[in-house]
Amino acid sequence: MRGVVRATVLVMVAMVVGCGGGRESAWDTTPSDEPAVETTAEQRQTLAQQAAEAWAGRDEEANIRRAVELYGQLVSAEPNNAEHSVWLSRANYFLADCHLSFDEAKREEMMSTYDTGTRAAERALVTLSSDFADRMRAGTRIEEAVGVLDATAVPALYWRASNLGKWASADGFATLLSYKDEIRAVMGRCLELDREYFYYGPDRYFGVFYGRAPSFAGGDVARSREHFETSLRHHPNYFATRVLMAQDYATKAQDRALFEEQLNTVINGDPEAGGPELAPENRCEQRKARNLLTQADELFE
Repeated sequence: MRGVVRATVLVMVAMVVGCGGGRESAWDTTPSDEPAVETTAEQRQTLAQQAAEAWAGRDEEANIRRAVELYGQLVSAEPNNAEHSVWLSRANYFLADCHLSFDEAKREEMMSTYDTGTRAAERALVTLSSDFADRMRAGTRIEEAVGVLDATAVPALYWRASNLGKWASADGFATLLSYKDEIRAVMGRCLELDREYFYYGPDRYFGVFYGRAPSFAGGDVARSREHFETSLRHHPNYFATRVLMAQDYATKAQDRALFEEQLNTVINGDPEAGGPELAPENRCEQRKARNLLTQADELFE
């Protein structure tokens, strides 16, 4: 009987995945010889300084919106500068994750912002590797194409997967399942090339993946905890790891004590403990932790 139930669930999942949402990638729509908006070196330097200043004030929504605008202008001025595109991707992610996601009335804008962030990272990838770009434009699956990328592509791969994962999660279970293998392969490549990137971000991702996925789709609570603990061991003051461990591991393991411990550590922690450059992200995670803690009675039996 258990085998019949499992088979039935798998069939249902397959049917749901077939209904998942889709999107257009940058390699499908961005020309390989896109012309640059004419600017001088001095103008580009000024734009870069202004973008960095706006980014530094990203706690305020107006400032991160300004950063997105300015990084977008830099991409237009230098389409072949992958670093600009990566910063545009990261800025869109912060706007969506740390501002728009807290306001249900801005859900559509949040979804669009994550997609814009995904596309910006895709632009960076095709800029970094013509081999990768050719493969993607020829219809190669990204799970296969990422093998041609080296460590210089990790920032673009990471922020693409981060934006895409949030977009897919928000779009619904069917969409998340339809992109699961792709995102997992991309983060697996990041793990191989630069495990330490963004506060051991690849390990943090796999903590989420193994905790969130059902067992028949690769979920494994022991492996989830292992990856979270690896990330925390190296960067205990990056609060997002604790929030995600509470949300995706502790709830799956039904460990309420750990859930509350991690969230209270974040809520009562010093957001600047990891350095001033990390404080805006940590303040965002404190807000998430407070919201998540109010849901404890619903999440634990």
